[in-house]
Amino acid sequence: MGYTLTMLGCGVMGQAILSAIYNAPKSEDANIQSLYPSKIIACNGDATAANQVNALIKGYGSSPNGIVVDSTFGDNIKAVKECDVVILGTKPFLVEKVMNELKEVVKGKLIISIAAGWTISQLQNYSNCVSRIMTNTPAKYGYGCAVIAHSEEVSSHERELVNELISHVGVCVELPEKNMDAATSLVGSGPAYVLLMIESMMESGIKMGIPLNESLKCTLQVLEGTAKMVERSGTHPGVLKHQVCTPGGTTIAGLCKMEEYGVKNGIIKGVEEGAIVAARLGKK
Repeated sequence: MGYTLTMLGCGVMGQAILSAIYNAPKSEDANIQSLYPSKIIACNGDATAANQVNALIKGYGSSPNGIVVDSTFGDNIKAVKECDVVILGTKPFLVEKVMNELKEVVKGKLIISIAAGWTISQLQNYSNCVSRIMTNTPAKYGYGCAVIAHSEEVSSHERELVNELISHVGVCVELPEKNMDAATSLVGSGPAYVLLMIESMMESGIKMGIPLNESLKCTLQVLEGTAKMVERSGTHPGVLKHQVCTPGGTTIAGLCKMEEYGVKNGIIKGVEEGAIVAARLGKK
């Protein structure tokens, strides 16, 4: 029998990770298969949230790894007592209240935290074994990004378990914890920044007479195609950017106008500001 995993807080990000774990393809390797839980207990604050998780899982059908999901609310202590691994997905301002209630039952268990701003050392007040994760909403569809940092007390087996579970959100990168606030903004908040860009490009097409659906379709393809070009070519984005520019042409004219309005600097400052706020979230 596999182990039990409890998720404390299963909102937008929690559901994204739950979906990735639940829908992970079955491996023929027994060692890898053993890294997956046989049961996931999803804990939320009320019946409405619990029903949302039930509807989500029902829509997927059976898990390839035979994972059973029990969606509950209002009894975190019982759920943590029954589990071996905890995923902490509550809002940052609720972490202290939730974890203080669980202090006696969570001790010694592996905590996988997706709570922004809460450091490994803070979470070690509850258990020494802490893996800190920052991921994003595209994880729900397998196109996410996750940054992982582990406490020294996390064993090699537990690291393997965490990395395997989180790998199905999309791309995973392991970094020192000092980079986590930056990752919170770049990765966690990143989709919102990109969506603003998508919305802006789409609306520019509409302004110039392209119908909404066609403008959105073109915008999405430009963004996806460009990202793939950077990834597959291995060439610096700045070099590729200048390859699109011809002297006196439309591209350089558009880029210069964007620079006039501070688009590039605005994006950099925006991501930096997100990281500053992330660093404050775990502080009292």
